[in-house]
Amino acid sequence: MLSVLLLADVYLIAQGDDRSMRLFTKPFLIPLLLAFYLNKTKELNYLFLAGLVFSFLGDVFLLFSWGFLPGLGSFLTAHVLYVFSFKRYFNKHQILLIPILLAFVTGLLWFLFPYLHEMKLPVIIYALIISIMLYVAVTTQQKWLIAGALFFVISDTLLSINIFYETSLLREMLVMLTYIVAQLLLVVGMKQLNGGR
Repeated sequence: MLSVLLLADVYLIAQGDDRSMRLFTKPFLIPLLLAFYLNKTKELNYLFLAGLVFSFLGDVFLLFSWGFLPGLGSFLTAHVLYVFSFKRYFNKHQILLIPILLAFVTGLLWFLFPYLHEMKLPVIIYALIISIMLYVAVTTQQKWLIAGALFFVISDTLLSINIFYETSLLREMLVMLTYIVAQLLLVVGMKQLNGGR
C-alpha cells in the first residue's frame, strides 16, 4: 500500500500537479508508516512516534503556499525528537564523522547562501540539526537508522537546492522518493531496536 501511494504521489509531481490532488496521496504516507511501527512493536519509543507525527504535520503544511515556515518548523522539531530517540541507543562515538559533516554543511551553506535572503538563519539551524541527527544515528551502529538518516540528509539537500537555487521536476520527484525511503528505513530500524517484527 505504501509503495502504491508513493508512486501515485510521485506521478502527480511528474504531471505538475498543483498540489490539490496530492491532498489525497501525500498526507497518508506517514500514517501508514506510523501504523507499521505500532504493529507488533513491543516497546514503543514515544519520542520517535512524536517525530513521525511532526513529519506528518510538515508534509501537510508543505502542500500549501503559506505552509513553508510551519513545515520547516515541524520537520525541525521532528529531527530534534529523532535525535533524542536515537540517543537512547548510543553505542559508540564516531569522531571522524564530525569534520566530514561540518565540511558538507559548510559547503552546502556556502553554495546556497546568496539565495537564502531572510531564510539564512532558519536554514543554518536546520542544516545543523539534521547533521546532528545523522551523527547520532551513526553512533547507534544500527544499519537501518544510519541508512535512513543518510537518505534524509540527501532528501533535504535536494529539497533545499530545489527551493532556493533552481527548481527541477526530476529533483522534486527524487526529494519525495528519498524522503519516504528515509522514513521507512528509520521505522524499520526502530522496530528492530524496540522488539518489533
